[in-house]
Amino acid sequence: MAMVTGEHIRAARERVGESQAEFGKRFGVDQSAISRWETQGLPSRGPAEAIVERVLAELREAAE
Repeated sequence: MAMVTGEHIRAARERVGESQAEFGKRFGVDQSAISRWETQGLPSRGPAEAIVERVLAELREAAE
C-alpha cells in the first residue's frame, strides 16, 4: 500500500462531504488536528497515530 499523506486525508474528507470539524468529530479529534494532518503531515507516533490508524481503517472499509 502506498504511503498515506495529508492530501489523501483531505481527499477522503472531501469525498464524504465533511468539514474538518465534522471529520474530526467523527474520530474524536478537533478541527485543528485535521488541519495539521492535511497541511503538515500525519503523526507517526503517540496517541494521534492510533487515531490516524482508525481513520485509515474506516476509509479502507468504506472503499470496499
